[in-house]
Amino acid sequence: MTASAAPAPSAPSAAAPSAARGDRRPTPARLAKLREHVVVIPDGRPAATSVARPKTVAEFETTAADIERIVTKHLTDFVDAQQGAGPVPVVVYAHGGLVAKDDGFDVADQQVDWWLENGVFPIEIVWETGALTAIADAWERYRPGGRRGWTDVTDGVIEVALRALGGRAVWEDMKLDAAAAVVDGGGGQVLARALAEFMKANGSAISLHAVGHSAGSIFHSHFVPAALEAGVPEFASVTFLAPAVRIDTFEKLLLPHAEQRRIGELSIFTMTDEKELDDSCLAAYRKSLLYLVSGSFEPERGAAILGIHQHLIASARTRAYLDGGDERLVLSPTGGDPRSRSNATTHGGFDDDADTMRSVAMRIAMLDSVTPFPKRAARQPAGAPADAAGRSADEAPLAQAEDATGTASTAAEHRPAQRLALCIGIDRYPEGDELAGAVADSRAWGAALDAAGFTVRDLHDGDATRDAMVSEIIALVSSARPGDSLVIQYAGHGTFVPDLDGDDEDRADEALCPVDFRSSRVILDDELAAVWDLIPEGAAVTLVFDCCHSGTASRRIGDQPPARRDGLRPRLAALTPTEQDTFRRLNGAPTEHPWQVEAHSRVVDSEPGRAPKSVLGRTAIQRREVLIAACADDQVAWESRGQGVFTRAALEVLGRGARYTNRSFVSAVIDALGPNRVQDPKLTADDLAADRVLFAPVLGGPIGHGSAGDDADPDFERTAETPEQVRTAAIVSILRATADLLEVESRRR
Repeated sequence: MTASAAPAPSAPSAAAPSAARGDRRPTPARLAKLREHVVVIPDGRPAATSVARPKTVAEFETTAADIERIVTKHLTDFVDAQQGAGPVPVVVYAHGGLVAKDDGFDVADQQVDWWLENGVFPIEIVWETGALTAIADAWERYRPGGRRGWTDVTDGVIEVALRALGGRAVWEDMKLDAAAAVVDGGGGQVLARALAEFMKANGSAISLHAVGHSAGSIFHSHFVPAALEAGVPEFASVTFLAPAVRIDTFEKLLLPHAEQRRIGELSIFTMTDEKELDDSCLAAYRKSLLYLVSGSFEPERGAAILGIHQHLIASARTRAYLDGGDERLVLSPTGGDPRSRSNATTHGGFDDDADTMRSVAMRIAMLDSVTPFPKRAARQPAGAPADAAGRSADEAPLAQAEDATGTASTAAEHRPAQRLALCIGIDRYPEGDELAGAVADSRAWGAALDAAGFTVRDLHDGDATRDAMVSEIIALVSSARPGDSLVIQYAGHGTFVPDLDGDDEDRADEALCPVDFRSSRVILDDELAAVWDLIPEGAAVTLVFDCCHSGTASRRIGDQPPARRDGLRPRLAALTPTEQDTFRRLNGAPTEHPWQVEAHSRVVDSEPGRAPKSVLGRTAIQRREVLIAACADDQVAWESRGQGVFTRAALEVLGRGARYTNRSFVSAVIDALGPNRVQDPKLTADDLAADRVLFAPVLGGPIGHGSAGDDADPDFERTAETPEQVRTAAIVSILRATADLLEVESRRR
C-alpha cells in the first residue's frame, strides 16, 4: 500500500500570534459573519425559524432558506470577487460527532477565516450531539457499582460496560443524524441540491471538496453520494481525518464513487496502529476513540473501522484503491512532503494539527504554501471524565495488562480459585406485572450456593434496577480467573423488544426485565452476549434463568403474555406500543416521523456486516458460559404456589443426592416435570461444558472456597425441620460433596 512516510516527523508549524482563534466564544458580530458559512443541523434537520443576528451560539440556528442563501448569496459573492481566477475551491467540512454545539462552533470559528485567506470558501457543518458527555455519564454510572478502582478495570471491561450502559445507543443516534441529513427535508439534502443548482448554472466556476474528521466521515459517507445523486457532477476530493466510519459503510456508500472517478481523489489521514494504541480517549481506557467505537459502540464487537490502520489494510477492496494512487494514505506522525505531513498523535488532534490541516489545504487549494493554521486554545474534551483522584485521562495510571478476552491479567490470577454467585429475583414490578415467587426462588438458590461454599451476592426487588444488574453482572464476570466457578441466577420477567439490527420490523430481540423495565430499561440478550465474551479461559460460568428468555427471536413483537391459568402465572411481560416506541427512540431508531424511519433504514442498509451476537446465536467455540433456561425458545416460564415451576423441579432433583452433569441435570428436571409439563427446560452449552459437573469449576486450577462457605453451619442438614429445609439441606450436601471431591481431584493433578 502506498503510504506517505519519512524517517522522522517534522516539527509542528507555528501559527502567527494573531492567528490564534477559537479560544473564546464568538461575539454577536462574529456570529453574524459565521452565518455566511455555518450550517447547524441538530438531528440532521434544519430549523423551522432562525434569528437573523444571534447573540449567542445557543441562539444560532439555520433554516433551509439560510442554507440556500449560503450558496446563492455568499458563495456567489466570493466567486465573483475572485474575478474568474480558475475554479474556486469550496470545502464542506464536517467535524467529529462527539462534541457539543459550542465545541462545533469552536472548530468553525477557528477555520473559516483561515480557509478564506487561502482562497477556499468553507461551508462548516455543525451537527451537535454531545455524545462524549453522554458516554462519560454512562461510565460514571458504572463506576460506583463495582468494587474496584480505576486501575483494576481493563479496556475490555470498559467496552462492555459502556455498551450496556448506553454507549452504543448514543453512537447509533449520531449515525441516525448523519443519515437524516440527506433524507427528504434534511439539511444535507438542502445543501446538496443548492450546490447542484449552482454548479449547473455556473459550469466550472467552483471545485467541490469534502473533509470529515472522525464521525464527520460518517456524515460525508451519506452526504457526498446524496450530492452526486442531486446533480453535483463530481467532488474534486474527499479527505477523511481519523475516520470513524465503518469500512462496510464506506465501501458500500462512498468508495464506488471514487472507483468510478466521480470523486477525483479520496484520501485518508490517520495514525499508525502504534499511536492508535497509545492514545487514550477516556480515563483508564488505553486506546483511541476508534478502538472504543469498534469494541463498544457498533452493533458487533470488533467492527472494522476505516481509521484503524490494521482494519484498513485487512480490507482488500479499500487497500486496492489506496494502493492505486500516490499519497492517498497518510499515517501520522510523518514528515516529508508538506502535502502529506501530519503530526497528530491523538484521535481528536487531527483537526488542530497544523501539519495535517496545511497538507489538506494545499491539496484543496492547489497551492505550494498556505497561511499558518490558527491554534485552538488547549482544553480537555467536553465531558471527558477524570479518574477517582481527579486526574484527566492523560494523567491517569494505566490499567492492568489484559488477555484476549479483555479481563485483567495480574498476580490475582495466581490466587486460589473462588466460587462466586449473583442471585437476582424480582417480584415487586409495577402494578399489573407483579410476580409471587421470583424472590423466593432467588433466596433458595442463594442459600444452597452459600452453604456449598459460594460467596453469594443478591439483588432483590427494588434493588434490581437495570444499572445495578448490569454493574453487578459485569463486576462478577470481569473478576473471574481461571479455576473460578461463577453462578448467575435470575428469576423474573423476560420480554421481547423491537429488533433494531435486522430488516424485519416484526421480529424481536430478547431481554431481561429489571424492576424499572417499564421505562425501557431492559437488558438485551445482545448486551449479555458481550459480557459473556469477558469470561476467561478456564473459568466456569453457569447461568440459571427462570424466565422467558429465548435466543432465537421466535416470538413476534405483537405477542402478548398468555393469561394466568390453573394457578399459573407467566414470567413474561410485553411492552406496550408506547414503550416499544420509547425503546426505539432511546436506541437510535425513533419512529415518530417518517424521515426518522427512513434514516434508520439507511443506517442499517449501509452496514452489511451489522451482526450483533446473541447468547444463543454464538458458536460453541465463542461460548464459554453454560445457560440453563427454564423453558424452550417458544415457551413461557411459569410460576405457581409462590415458586417458579422450573425452580421447584430443579430443587427437587438436586435433593435426590445424585451427582449431575449440566446435561444430566437438565434432563432430570425435564423428567421431574412429567409428561404433562407446561415448559421444557433447555441447556445451551458446548459438549465439553455440558458434560461438566453442575456448578463445578473447570478442572486444572486450585480450588478455593468463597468466604460464605467458611461460615456455613456444619450441622445444617441435621437441624432442618420443614420439607423445604430438608430439600435445601440435601442440595447443600450434594454441592458440598461435589466441591470436596473436585478439591481432592485438583490437588492430585
